Amino acid sequence: MPRLPTKLILKAYKENPLLVHLIKECRILEHARNELRWLYEGAVAKVVNTGTSFRELDSHYITRRWQQELRRMCTERGRGKPLQYILGGQPFGELEIICQKGVLIPRAETESYTLHARDVILKGHHAENFRKSLRILDLCSGSGCISLLLHSLLASDIKDLTIVGVDVDPHAIKLSQKNKLHNIRRGLLSSRAENDVFFLQADILHSIQSAKSSFMSTLQDQFHTSSTQNMWDVLISNPPYISPANLVNGMTSRSVRKYEPIKALVPPVIDSSIWQDWGLEHVAREDIFYTTLLSLAYRLHVKVTVLECGDLEQARRVVAMAHALFEQVADSSKQRVYIWNDCYAVNDTDGGARAVVIERLS
Repeated sequence: MPRLPTKLILKAYKENPLLVHLIKECRILEHARNELRWLYEGAVAKVVNTGTSFRELDSHYITRRWQQELRRMCTERGRGKPLQYILGGQPFGELEIICQKGVLIPRAETESYTLHARDVILKGHHAENFRKSLRILDLCSGSGCISLLLHSLLASDIKDLTIVGVDVDPHAIKLSQKNKLHNIRRGLLSSRAENDVFFLQADILHSIQSAKSSFMSTLQDQFHTSSTQNMWDVLISNPPYISPANLVNGMTSRSVRKYEPIKALVPPVIDSSIWQDWGLEHVAREDIFYTTLLSLAYRLHVKVTVLECGDLEQARRVVAMAHALFEQVADSSKQRVYIWNDCYAVNDTDGGARAVVIERLS
């Protein structure tokens, strides 16, 4: 990362010495100003909310406390700690997602493609049937942000709605449950979510390699059914998709590398030779989750699949994987596969890709 110009640092210091801490991460003075404002609001709120009753009347005490807290927060931010971990939360649609170290922070890009998934569900090929009853699987669910936002977006249109978030990390599952209750209590999420949204711990990546998927068995046991086929309508996922090289070559920010969980960013090393029978001979490590997700989408007979991708090149590889899979096991003419970015559906563009969407047309 290039050094900041001395002139910029001096300008920040002259305006407010605390900005010098923030400019190290923000790199742009206007962004640092915004973060200082948010940190100030967070510091004041924290001190006021935790103050003892007799000291709350002492304005000088409160001022000293929030100033100390603000300096501490700015120092942590200057060391690279993500703003969301410092403040403890991140807006996501109309929701407020609690953020804790060890669980991936929700991104604006993920919010965007979740909104697009809502549109595909309510306006796409299967919209009429989905409005009667809808079952959604959110795999690699992390903080639960996608599951909870989808419920927020769909509950008013769909009365029979079930959403299940699945993650391998028990800490993520615990945080998801906390986020569900937090948003219900704040009135940001319908109380229906308490019974409509579930979170399960399961390892989808390794269980799919066995002849009998333990993940599929977990679904059957949880929902008391002998088969999971045709039970699920939508599969959505923001899986780990960063390559080890991109984690360290400057493509990923310092705060992400230092503070966010690597296992939620970079897929583990597994034997990808199991996918050769599916026509997938050379699967890069950063793409390995997509082979599993596409296989699950086929095995579960889901009607809509939405998979977040890191960039256009990766999205094209996922599209190629999907076509290779359909050529082996299904009629590709019955599948609509496209790349979607923040503004519109595209098949070929130099812009960054956010998701690959697959609609089963029969």
